[in-house]
Amino acid sequence: LARLCVGNSRAAFAVATAFAGPLLAWANGVTGGGVHYVGPTSIGKTTCFLLAASVWGKGTEKDPDSYMQKWRATSNGLEYQGEQHNDCTLILDELGQMDAGDAGNAAYMLADGMGKTRGKGAGGLRPKPTWRLLFLSSGELTLAQHMETVGKKMKGGQEVRLIPIPTEVREGSALEQFHEFSNGHEMSGWVQGHAARCYGVAGRAWLEYLVANTEGLAAGLRARMDAIEAQIVPANASGQVKRGGRRFALIAAAGEMATAAGITGWPAD
Repeated sequence: LARLCVGNSRAAFAVATAFAGPLLAWANGVTGGGVHYVGPTSIGKTTCFLLAASVWGKGTEKDPDSYMQKWRATSNGLEYQGEQHNDCTLILDELGQMDAGDAGNAAYMLADGMGKTRGKGAGGLRPKPTWRLLFLSSGELTLAQHMETVGKKMKGGQEVRLIPIPTEVREGSALEQFHEFSNGHEMSGWVQGHAARCYGVAGRAWLEYLVANTEGLAAGLRARMDAIEAQIVPANASGQVKRGGRRFALIAAAGEMATAAGITGWPAD
């Protein structure tokens, strides 16, 4: 599965994000947050997410056992998902299925890693659910556009928590290369079949690698991220751009490190 990411920027980015979740523990100064794949339907956004999901679990659609989840949830349900994916990467397909009035607050909540404060029936407070994660999201609209359908305006803080990425890289496709397949549809069908059967091995190998190499991990990660950030973030950028760039640097470093660990089979860098 991973070989199909070579030459396909959106697929590689999604898989690198899957590897990046556990690195938050060593990435000082990087908070949780999301990346939103936006583009028309049937261009391959979900294919990229199935590849990413297969790192950790079953890469399937319309399957209760799938690692990939849907935005079709309440705030309380997303709190549960946040806790379940602590120190990992949550994958949420189809933002349009989330109530437009709640979507902005949901993105804030997932990125900030903290659920609601609730009282107990007999007085006092219940333990507040907390987590630390990255999340991938997809939809035909950006978060701002989705919120505008109910007359809500997006705040800058919400946008940096869920950064939109245009996903259509060639007409009608999120894929630059189809490898041995004649078109994107054929490649997507192959991914669907194999991500449902070959999954979870890469994520386990990644955790074993991290546990075996904790010494110097934070310093090595920081050096990689600093080098990547210097290439992609202008020196005079605003604080929000720097924050977003730091998340991109973490994701890029994760892909490089998983490759150096012998997990992806991708070319170096």
